[in-house]
Amino acid sequence: MVRTGTEAEFKRQAQEVLEQHQVVGSLYFFQRRLKRGRGESFDAPLFPGYLFLQVEKLTAEGFALLRGVKNFCRLLPSNSEPQVIRGPALEELRLLMRHGEFLGVSKVVFLPGKRIRAISGPMVGLEGNVYKVNKKKRQITVISSLSPDGKKFDLLYEDAELLEESSVS
Repeated sequence: MVRTGTEAEFKRQAQEVLEQHQVVGSLYFFQRRLKRGRGESFDAPLFPGYLFLQVEKLTAEGFALLRGVKNFCRLLPSNSEPQVIRGPALEELRLLMRHGEFLGVSKVVFLPGKRIRAISGPMVGLEGNVYKVNKKKRQITVISSLSPDGKKFDLLYEDAELLEESSVS
């Protein structure tokens, strides 16, 4: 982790230091293109404060070099035991790496009857079926799976992800 807002500068400085000491590795800082209400777009970190380090093995010397770069905070989960990414998380990371560090705007089509999951905000983790779509507000109304009476709640497009095919029951 690095201080949020310093990721790009940290990456530049860390790569210089690693190259100077012939440490073979790559740093990745993923950003995404977002749009504001009136269509103007801007870049924002996909994982604020996080850079991903790809090395065969992180040596004590390599760690000391990184720790010496301004705005370094720590390795996750701890400096003494950095986490090796495996399994589904590694597959997701490889997908991101294939598309490059700058990700465009993803297009998702929300249609009534489609199944979604809330991925951010106060409803995170809840699943349900799309009841209606308000394209102007970029908002979907969802019927909760938890409520037998069909409790509805609203989510913004960016707070939801589409799940596998399913229809409203």
